[in-house]
Amino acid sequence: MNNNKSIKNITSILSDDLDTFENELKVIINKSNNFLKEDLFLFMFSNPKRLRPLFIMLFAKILNIKNSKQIINISLATELLHNASLLHDDILDNEKLRRNNPTFFDKYGAKIALLEGDLLLSMALDVLSKTNLHILKIFSKKIKKTLDGEIEQNSTIYKLTDEKKYYKKTFNKTGNLFLAGLESLFVLQKTEPEIKNNLKNFLKNYTIAFQIKNDIENIKNKNHTDIKNGNYTLPVIYFCKEYDINILNCKSQCFKKCIAKASKKIEEYRKKALYFLDKTEDTPHKTVLIDLCNYTLRSKF
Repeated sequence: MNNNKSIKNITSILSDDLDTFENELKVIINKSNNFLKEDLFLFMFSNPKRLRPLFIMLFAKILNIKNSKQIINISLATELLHNASLLHDDILDNEKLRRNNPTFFDKYGAKIALLEGDLLLSMALDVLSKTNLHILKIFSKKIKKTLDGEIEQNSTIYKLTDEKKYYKKTFNKTGNLFLAGLESLFVLQKTEPEIKNNLKNFLKNYTIAFQIKNDIENIKNKNHTDIKNGNYTLPVIYFCKEYDINILNCKSQCFKKCIAKASKKIEEYRKKALYFLDKTEDTPHKTVLIDLCNYTLRSKF
């Protein structure tokens, strides 16, 4: 069973919403008239996790929001922005593969990859224009914070930071787009402050755990792109505290102890996330969200 099929099984309760989302996304991408349309389709629809739309749809069900059109619009904008950021990240990180396919950067170079990312950004803005000014402002602020995280990361290239700064940078880089979707739902329906805070704290802890897991997987990858690019993530921070060895000469097995230590942080943040989610009312969709959280943060190390 592949990763996406497992997620699909977990979230089958959302099948109608997901079908609508996928169809709308195809319509949007199909409006692209340049010669790279087929490449863009491949990029957008080859084994995507769709985590951000899934979270938005589950939060909407938990909050009992009925405005399905706007929920889909928020989901579409979030997914388009996420994928735009991936195209730009591939340039910054010199990535050759994305979702088991050659990246735009590898096939066509930085200029084309940059333009395709900008194209997805323009599509996201078009979708957001169909929501309202409050939602547009939320996305604007969260995109700024996301870019602050990216800039902060690039300002510390080949520099070792402490754990506290790593977690702050990690949330800014990863968590704000998730948070944009959730906060946009609050615009659609009045929500009690306590429920808002609990769901936001769930997301904050979840996204930190999720990024730590991605950082560990990068370390385990034989290419070690984060290390080569000078992006010193949590396992590297632990490694440099433990050993007086040139990190560029180390192999994956050298990080075994530090990966295990970082994995404990994933579990710590997962438990924090579920603690806040547990404070919300029990519903079938909350159960699915818990399962999705546990599945995407499961240990493979």
